[in-house]
Amino acid sequence: MEYPYFDLQTARELLPWLREQLIKLKKMKTEIEILLVNGDKYSLQYYASETKKIIDEIVSRGIILRDIDIGLVDFPAIINDKPAFLCWKLDERDILYWHYVNEGFRGRKRITGRENILSLR
Repeated sequence: MEYPYFDLQTARELLPWLREQLIKLKKMKTEIEILLVNGDKYSLQYYASETKKIIDEIVSRGIILRDIDIGLVDFPAIINDKPAFLCWKLDERDILYWHYVNEGFRGRKRITGRENILSLR
């Protein structure tokens, strides 16, 4: 699947919507875990379907969902002329970090403003 590239402003504009979606996903995941324990197959199907809809909508916007539990997502970007990700977690107030594609979460670097982030505007 090909993803669009995001600049910082475009990614930031999606944060209010994305925050809401990730909170819903976390709640649904908890509900699904309870339903699994209780063996409620009918409700389980409903929550699984709703979860898939939210994930599909996030992915359809080009956002990469990495971890539902911590609300970790990546926005594909071009930084310093290389493929990279703007990296955000649900508990962060803003997009404050980035990393190159091959570095992963451990390679997160704080955005300083000295990076050359490809602008889409």
